Amino acid sequence: MNEEFRGRLKNAIVWTMATVVVSFIFTLMMIYFEWGENPGFKSWNDVIWWWIVTISGLGYGDVLPITAMGRVFGGVVIATSLVLFAIVISEISAIIKLFYEHREMGIIRVNYSGHIVIYGYTSLSAGVIKLLRRHFGKDLKLVLISNDIDRNPFPDQVDFIYANPITRSTFREANTKDAAAAIILANDRFNDPDAYSLVIASGIERDNAKVTTLVEIVNEDMKELFKESNIDAFIDRKVLLKDLLENNEDPKLVRIINKQTNLDEKVVEEESVELI
Repeated sequence: MNEEFRGRLKNAIVWTMATVVVSFIFTLMMIYFEWGENPGFKSWNDVIWWWIVTISGLGYGDVLPITAMGRVFGGVVIATSLVLFAIVISEISAIIKLFYEHREMGIIRVNYSGHIVIYGYTSLSAGVIKLLRRHFGKDLKLVLISNDIDRNPFPDQVDFIYANPITRSTFREANTKDAAAAIILANDRFNDPDAYSLVIASGIERDNAKVTTLVEIVNEDMKELFKESNIDAFIDRKVLLKDLLENNEDPKLVRIINKQTNLDEKVVEEESVELI
């Protein structure tokens, strides 16, 4: 939960409490003039009931102030209730908007497990996500990590984290330690995409050696170097691209994931994300 979200929530609570206290004080002032004059206020239960239905906006009208000053203070209580609703609705709307904006901007932390983390927004990202959805269903949680874009490119398909893929905090935000697998896509924005993938893979292995790590390889000569880093599996870019273009019903990427994780047999936990 970030500072802006906490500030909004604190502001909503403070204003709500202040408005409630002020409205109750004016209710007591109204009762000072109504008590003994108004048959509708026979006990404190009647007073509390009138106060609750008034500030909640229900206003049944079963009990009304009858003295001049009672009506003045009763009107203030009604006005206060309108302020209360305006503030609460405004702050709740702002919090909801902030939550969705942060999800779109990738400023979140995932708390679920059994998901697949995809490192890198590349020309193959859309195809890989579609492939995973087709074979593992809509219940599989996918997390896309990239700092090459500042908005979720697939809002209906993945949770997005805007972050540097090689930092340790990114692994925590994506909850990589509880993920079923991590897929590293070769990023062509770098002169040597395999070397950059190796840095990410090494960081994942240091953070949690148990997670299944799959790497898209551009240069096969890098395989030996990846093996030394205990990477679980590789997939050649040409093979991956061929499977995507031909809509292969038994793509190598899925075969690798099933062999390494048995993901088809696992239950993915209920979604949970929080602002950071």
